[in-house]
Amino acid sequence: MKVTSTAVSAAGWKEHLKSPYSQFASSGWQWLTFNSYVALVVLFFLATPSIAQSLVDAGNLPLVARTVVPPPDSLLLLSSRARRVGISTYAQQTNLLGYLRLSGRQQLRYRLQSEWIYDSRGEPPFVREDYAADALHTINLGGGWHTGQFVRYEQSRANATRTGLWVGRLGYEHGVAGLRPTDSLSVMRYVGFGGVVQDIRNGRNDVGVAYGVDFSTLLFVKGGAAPPLAVRLLGTRAQLGPRVWQRLVTEGYYEHAFDAYSNGSVRAAYRAHRAEDYVPGNVQRIQSDTLAGQASWVYRVSDKISFRSDNSLALPSRAFRYRQLGPETDTLQNLGYRQRELDTRQEVRLGSKKIQAVVVFGYRERNRAYRLENNRLLSPSRYEIALTRERIRDINEQTTQWQGELTWLPAPRQVLSLTSSAQLLRVAAPSKDNQQDRDEAQHTMRLTWTSRWRGAFRTTVAVAGEYRQFVFIRAALSAENYTDRLLHWEPGFTWAPGKFSIRSTYHLWVSYQVRDRASEQLRNRASRVLEQQQNLTYQLRPRLLATLDYSRRENRVGLLRWPAFKESPLDTTITHDLNGGMRYSWSGRRSQPTNNSLRLGYRFLEQRTQGRAALLQDAGGSSLIYLRALTRQQGPDIAYERRAGSLALSTSLWLQQLRTLYRYRPGTGAFVGTSYTTADLARTTNQLYPYFEVALAWRVRQW
Repeated sequence: MKVTSTAVSAAGWKEHLKSPYSQFASSGWQWLTFNSYVALVVLFFLATPSIAQSLVDAGNLPLVARTVVPPPDSLLLLSSRARRVGISTYAQQTNLLGYLRLSGRQQLRYRLQSEWIYDSRGEPPFVREDYAADALHTINLGGGWHTGQFVRYEQSRANATRTGLWVGRLGYEHGVAGLRPTDSLSVMRYVGFGGVVQDIRNGRNDVGVAYGVDFSTLLFVKGGAAPPLAVRLLGTRAQLGPRVWQRLVTEGYYEHAFDAYSNGSVRAAYRAHRAEDYVPGNVQRIQSDTLAGQASWVYRVSDKISFRSDNSLALPSRAFRYRQLGPETDTLQNLGYRQRELDTRQEVRLGSKKIQAVVVFGYRERNRAYRLENNRLLSPSRYEIALTRERIRDINEQTTQWQGELTWLPAPRQVLSLTSSAQLLRVAAPSKDNQQDRDEAQHTMRLTWTSRWRGAFRTTVAVAGEYRQFVFIRAALSAENYTDRLLHWEPGFTWAPGKFSIRSTYHLWVSYQVRDRASEQLRNRASRVLEQQQNLTYQLRPRLLATLDYSRRENRVGLLRWPAFKESPLDTTITHDLNGGMRYSWSGRRSQPTNNSLRLGYRFLEQRTQGRAALLQDAGGSSLIYLRALTRQQGPDIAYERRAGSLALSTSLWLQQLRTLYRYRPGTGAFVGTSYTTADLARTTNQLYPYFEVALAWRVRQW
């Protein structure tokens, strides 16, 4: 079970406290029990007798079959996507979100989800097959009282797990009087809930009870126009046989305006999460405790200059404890760690009609120290050895970063921008047996000039440079030290005079990676990557558009002799992607606007690689070969899109014919790397694969 909790802004607090659904969906009960979707049907019938909903099997009928038209403020959102990911892999994801206002005092929110990843070559074929359903039914009793119930069911067939939950809730809300004579906004809310839980996994079926409380308040100390003081306390507990799941969250947020030029905010949170699961012969308890605080301050010096400071401190700790399921099993060693995370960010902004500038300084520190408990009653000497072994992983990290951005407008249609950054990461390990002590330095500078000319012509030119240095402090890993120098050149233009438009971009970057030690010079590498993209369109008729997209990528890697500044080619990969077609669009004649488009085209993708490989001999051994591989994927490409009001549908099909060929030339000597046999290189692949994708989004606001 993964639980995350963060402090929220004042606006987020208001929305969160207004929504009863969030008090269940985000409370950490999402793993709990229900055996079937029958409970969802029960909730549909808990409304007034004049409204009925039935859950039916999904065939040609919709998943939720309507029997009586609900009130006009109902909401239903369906999103689905299915596609072919690879030669034998398919993926599908479906979400159904609904909201029903059953009567003046009753509401129902529900959600159905499914996600598949299917591999026809796998055994079993489903890599992932997950299903989930939940529903929240609430009733306003009046006088500040409200009640409800929440059910959730989850099943992962690929992992053979089923989890779910049923809980009932009772809440009370009242205003807070006495803070201000005219205060009618401050409010306190109390919620208590409890129910039955179940978890099936690892051949075990655990059933138990779950309960909790949720207290939250909004106090408008400075009046309704100022941000409120928000406080929340949430506690939950679930007893599942020998396992216990427990969660405690305490959060607070306050923002204060000192004057018209400055304001600040503080937030604090304490989170404690206890999760238990089965490991061989034991129950593993993971105890996560985090104390966090953040302080922010914004000061506007003038209309052109402002300063912002964000500072946060987090003290997380983790403990991994084990207890035996039976007397015959061996208890594992309890261990844990404490951590300190400090993060600060200072920002200065300058803005005028011609110049805009931003300077940011950031510092982050993370220290982690491991500890060990002697729950296995080891002798002092053995315990000291085990403790020393764990403390090898202790680590301290310090990251210092500078960022700057300057934008200048020398003319109405000319923009010149300069960005730069510098970062230093220092990793220190207190233990002498930990060889991860290192420094990583990175410097980047980028200059971009954007111009707009007459005739709908626009140009962009960018040049950038990077310098990276990676240094291990300990001698054992000093062979990995290197310096990387990168240069970037990115020209491009866009021209759209009328019916015709063309957009062209290029990106050339060169990298020289040089090892520090003289004995490692054979590992020096020089790489050149050239990318270009051409996009052409021509409006033949008002509803007929011709498109042509072409992209090319060339990557050359070579052995670099840095003192002489020479290189020998090692591997080369060239990829061509050409996609052209005609798009026809038309609109429907119905009352609601309807847009349709049909695209017919052809796509050609080719990849050529050149490099060295090893040819396995029949008599044993291998020899060097210079290998050329050719892969071609081509075929007709069809796409259809429809947008009709709240309905959006897009489909595409690429009938791809895949063909692979190999050619090689014998070399002299041996080679250690990828190896092939003569039969592998003589084999030619020629297959047809239909690649498809279907995406649907349908939002219904009124039936």
